[in-house]
Amino acid sequence: MRLPIFILLIVGLTPTWAQKILTITDAQKANPIATYVYFLKDATHTLTAEQVARYPLDSFQALNQKEIVGFGYFTEKIWLRFEVKNSTSEDLYLIHSFRGFRRIEVIIMDEKEQQRAFQAGLKTPAFYQQVLTRPPIFPMGSYPKVIYISIVSGNAYGDYIHIGNLEHALAYQKNNTIWQSFSLGIFVLVFVYAFIFSIRLRDSLIGWYALLMFSIITFYLDFYAFLPVSKYIIAPPFIYQLCWSLFHVKFLNLRFYSKTLYWAIMGLNGLYFMNWIVTKMIRLVDNNFPSLLYRLLFWLKIDWGGYILIVLFMLLIGLVYVSIKNFKQVWVYGVAFSISLIAMIISMFALYNISWLPFIPYNNLFVPGTLIEITMLGYILAQRAGQQRREQAQTQQQLIAQLRENLRQQNKLRQIRDEIARDLHDEVGATLTSIATSAKVIQKKVGTKNLEANSILSQIKTDSEEAIHTIRDTVWALNPDNDTPEKLLEKMRAVGFKLLTTHDISFVFENEVPATQLPIFTMEQRRNLYLVYKEALHNIAKHAHATTVQVRIYQQDNALHIRISDDGQGFDCSKNTDGNGLKNFQKRAKEGGFEVNISSGEGIGTIIEMIVNNIKK
Repeated sequence: MRLPIFILLIVGLTPTWAQKILTITDAQKANPIATYVYFLKDATHTLTAEQVARYPLDSFQALNQKEIVGFGYFTEKIWLRFEVKNSTSEDLYLIHSFRGFRRIEVIIMDEKEQQRAFQAGLKTPAFYQQVLTRPPIFPMGSYPKVIYISIVSGNAYGDYIHIGNLEHALAYQKNNTIWQSFSLGIFVLVFVYAFIFSIRLRDSLIGWYALLMFSIITFYLDFYAFLPVSKYIIAPPFIYQLCWSLFHVKFLNLRFYSKTLYWAIMGLNGLYFMNWIVTKMIRLVDNNFPSLLYRLLFWLKIDWGGYILIVLFMLLIGLVYVSIKNFKQVWVYGVAFSISLIAMIISMFALYNISWLPFIPYNNLFVPGTLIEITMLGYILAQRAGQQRREQAQTQQQLIAQLRENLRQQNKLRQIRDEIARDLHDEVGATLTSIATSAKVIQKKVGTKNLEANSILSQIKTDSEEAIHTIRDTVWALNPDNDTPEKLLEKMRAVGFKLLTTHDISFVFENEVPATQLPIFTMEQRRNLYLVYKEALHNIAKHAHATTVQVRIYQQDNALHIRISDDGQGFDCSKNTDGNGLKNFQKRAKEGGFEVNISSGEGIGTIIEMIVNNIKK
C-alpha cells in the first residue's frame, strides 16, 4: 500500500504557545531541527516567504520527528518553519544533506526582524544568493530567531537537516564527501576489474557483473549529485533495477529452473521501459501527457519506490525457488543478495520516514549493503573463474598427455613403416631382382631352341620387373621422409619425364598451387594418387599414340585438381567400361578418398582429372 505523502505526521494543529524552540547550547555538534519543525503545503507553488510569515502557527502542522525531516513522494511545494535560540556566541550554519530537491530556499528572520534569504538548486532568482556547496550550507548568523525553509521537489527523500557552527559544517561536508567518494571509488575500481576480466576470460557472467557495476555507478552519481545522470538517460534507479535483474536471472540460470518466474521478472522490467518509450514519444506531441504506468500505480496506491520493491521481491522469490532446487550452488549468492536487498528495503522505507527503523545511516544504508553484496559477488565470481581456470588447466594437461601419446604412436608407426619399407626393399625386392636375373640367364642358355620355355621365362622376367617397380613405389609411399606434398609433386614430375620422354612424347608439368597452400595428404591418399597418376601415364605411353601430354595442378572451390590431358587418339568411354585400368582408377580413388573423372573420344585425346575435395592446409 502506498504510504501517505507525508509519513507519520502528527495530525492536528498545535497552538502557538506550545511551539518548541530549538536552543543551541553546543554549536560544535549536530543539532537536528526535526523535533521543532512545522510544515505547510503549497500546492500552487505561489506563496512567498512574506506571505508564509504572515500565516499563524495554527495554519502549520507539527512534524514531531526525532532527527530527520522526512517526506515521501510529493508534488507540492513545502514550507518548513521552526524557531531557534542561540545560547552560544558562535555564528550558526544550517546544513542540508542534499537529496532529490530541485530548489531549496532558506529565509532567516533574526531577533532584529531583519531578513536574509539563501537558495540552492535550480532557477535561482537574481536577488537570492546561490549556495553551491554540496551538501548546501546556509549561514544563519549569530542570532537567528525564525527560520523558513521551502523545498520544491518531485522526490524528497529523508533529509537530515541540522544546525552547527562553521567548524562542524565544514567537518560534516568533508566527512560526507570522503565516504561518498570512497564508496564511489570502490564501485569504479570493481567495475574496471570486472570489465577487464570479462574480456580476458571471455566470461559472459562476469560481463553481466560489470554491467551491474556500471548501473550502480550511474545510480550513485545521480543520487549524490556528482553528475546529473537522470537528465540524459532513463531514471538511474530503474537502470540499476534492470541490470540487477539481468545479473540475477543469469547467475541463477532462472530460465532453466522456472520460465514463469523468469518472464515475470523480465516482464516487470520491460513494462517500465516500454512505458518510458511510449511516454517520451507521446510527449513529443503533448508535453503534459502523464505516464500511464504511474497513473496506474497511483490508482493502486503504489509509488515508484513500491514498484521497485515489487521487482526486488520477485527476485527474492526466484532466489528462494532456485535455492530449493539447488541450495549448495547458490547459498553464498543468496546471502549476498539478501544483505543488499534488506539494505535496499530499509533505504526505500526511509523515504517514508518510518519511525521504528534505524535512523543512521537512514536512506544511505543501501551503500554499505551494496558494497557487501558486490564484494561477495566478486568473491563468488573469482572462485568460479578460478575453478574454470583449474578445469582448463586440467583439460590442457590431458590434451598435452594425449598429444604426447599420439606423438609416441606416430613415432612408433613411422618406425613400423621404416621397417616395412626396408623389408620390402631389401628382402622382397632383392628376391624379385634375383628371380628376374635368373630368368634372364636361363633364357640366354635356352636360346631359341624352346620357344615355349622362352615365352614363360619372358613373362617371369616381365612380371618380376613390374613387381619390383610396384614395390619401389610402395616403399616410396611408406617412407616418412616423403610425407610432404612437395615430394609427391617431385615424384610425379620425375616419373612423367622418365615414362614419356623414352616414347618421344613431349611432357609439360604445370603446378599453379604455391607450396604453402598444398594440402597435407595421408599416406593412403598419397599412395593412391601416385598410382592412379602413374598408371594413367603408362596407358598414354602404351596406347594413346600421343605427341604431347600436359599435367596441370590447380586449386578450385576448396579442392585440388590434378589434370592429365593428351592429344592422342582417344577412345569411346562407353565402349571401354570393361577395361581393368578404368576399374583400378575408381577402386584406388575410393581407397584414397578422392574423385577420378575421365573424358575422351575417338580422335580428340583423353583428359583424366583427379579431384581432392575439402583440402586442409
